[in-house]
Amino acid sequence: MNMRTLLLVLLSAGAATAADRPAYSPKRLALVRQMTSVDAAPNGKEAFFTTDITGAMELWSVPASGGWPTQLTDLSEQVVSVDVSPDGKNIIIASDYGGDERPDLFLLPAAGGPAENLTKSTRAETSPAYSPDGKMIAFTADPGEPFVFQLFVMDLATRKERQLTHEAVNVFFPVWSPDGKMIAATRTGDDRSGDLVLASADGRMVEYAEPPVKGGIVIPQAWSPDGKSLLTAAEDEKGFHRLYLIGDGGKGRFIGPSGWDVEDADWHKSAGIVFTRNEGGASALYRLRSPGAKLERLTPAKGRIEGFALDDAGRFAFYDWSDSSRAPDAWKLELATGKRTQLTRSMLGGVKAEELAQGEIITYPSFDGKKISAVYLKPPVARLGTPPPVVVMVHGGPDWQSFDDFHPMRQALAEAGFAVLAPNYRGSTGFGRAFLDANRKDWGGGDRKDMIAGARFLAARGEADAKRAGITGGSYGGYSTLYALARNEGDWAAGVASYGMPDLVLDYELSKSRFATWYETQMGNPKDDAALFKERSAITYLDELKAPLLLFQGANDTNVPLAEAELVRDRLKKLGRDVGLVVYPDEGHGFTRRKNLTDYYERTVAFFSEKLAPR
Repeated sequence: MNMRTLLLVLLSAGAATAADRPAYSPKRLALVRQMTSVDAAPNGKEAFFTTDITGAMELWSVPASGGWPTQLTDLSEQVVSVDVSPDGKNIIIASDYGGDERPDLFLLPAAGGPAENLTKSTRAETSPAYSPDGKMIAFTADPGEPFVFQLFVMDLATRKERQLTHEAVNVFFPVWSPDGKMIAATRTGDDRSGDLVLASADGRMVEYAEPPVKGGIVIPQAWSPDGKSLLTAAEDEKGFHRLYLIGDGGKGRFIGPSGWDVEDADWHKSAGIVFTRNEGGASALYRLRSPGAKLERLTPAKGRIEGFALDDAGRFAFYDWSDSSRAPDAWKLELATGKRTQLTRSMLGGVKAEELAQGEIITYPSFDGKKISAVYLKPPVARLGTPPPVVVMVHGGPDWQSFDDFHPMRQALAEAGFAVLAPNYRGSTGFGRAFLDANRKDWGGGDRKDMIAGARFLAARGEADAKRAGITGGSYGGYSTLYALARNEGDWAAGVASYGMPDLVLDYELSKSRFATWYETQMGNPKDDAALFKERSAITYLDELKAPLLLFQGANDTNVPLAEAELVRDRLKKLGRDVGLVVYPDEGHGFTRRKNLTDYYERTVAFFSEKLAPR
């Protein structure tokens, strides 16, 4: 047998093996662990993180050398906002109840032990941050109007609190100065524009500074080791979040690269300025040894890094990393050598990353020639015909982004035989201010056409069947699904909408205490923009929605209440349409419990497999 014949035999055998491999079921993919909120022990010997190993997002630790993780909480709720004390002995976390977005703060020993509820209130408390001496914490809470957050401090010895700000809008992102006297934060009403807040911990002084670009935002990241400068991420003239250094006298200057968004940064006396940069949906770690130093790339721009933490010595960076085919895990990076060590193993259930669909970031032209970026997964095996049906997955926000990260629903659909496209439609973050603002007062307009263009682009390349296109998403993605089906029944053969708003007037009234300012930025208000609100609401065209529709909702959702999903179901039921509604009683705005996620994946894949099957 010559070499060419041998190669053909081997390739044929590999193809047959791939085709014969049973699909990973949604239930099996749900066994892959999710992870977030990685923090480091000050001595660099442990990493702390939240993961759903038990079925709910609990706090765990793992040795920095790797090994078996240790469970530290058993709250059976969603733990978020992890911060380790400066001496490494204790941890502050936030945890809500059934997804109600009303978390309390808890204190627990880092070595393990019972968690003490520090706040026990009806407020929502989040973003706890230890003072440098470990005697106090800063946090944000909504003492008056629900979801209008203010800056607080708590003395951990006495448990006494002090409210530092009294704003009509939110105050977020507290960062302590090295001497523990000052806290920097951001004041914002719509998450797009915002001032810098400087508050003294004793409550005697609160000052404000405008962002360097009018109408932009400035978010504190870290103080310089000597406390004389404040490092922030601020919007620059190109509309990207860039490192912005504020020195003595309040004078500021941009440092480091522009062109993509800086997401997280820290400043260490020996390690320098370390930061993550989101490059079109793929993350990388960078370093500046000093503000004027040459830029160093520490990791490739691939996958998604969600936050990081440095140890006290500045030797290691601990972070959470995933890509489209690899689950999120805790990693350790040795800054001096670039050596990376994987600390956890989340790919459980016998799922092999190399057998899953490999995510690819592609771009395609939309209806007006605007370039749209998207994460694309090609099905590993053609189980539903060639070309395959396509499901367009619409991210929430709209001011958010689809990343090259592990998304079990994407993989479950790809395994079932669907092409999966997750577009970053106009209005998405990460591509500059002009792109972010491109759907202001245009929800369901250009962004909807971007979604249509994506499905048609794959069809034109022979990689999708245009007559078997589905659409799905949560929150704004749920809104987009409902609106797209109601306005473009010919382009979409089926849809799955999760916690999406069908009636913008109703949604505004139900959530105005929380989102009025945000709505004003995005779409105006129902009084001044009544015609627009009516035109861009799916409820206006619901009688025309004929494609099969499946709805999902959390009963405790305070963002898009259950009543909105029930409205759609009841209306379509009366019209005799193919509609179903699944309600999870212990979830809020988004699903976090594995039993519910498993059901969500299974029902969605089964629904699309039936409705988009080969004809």
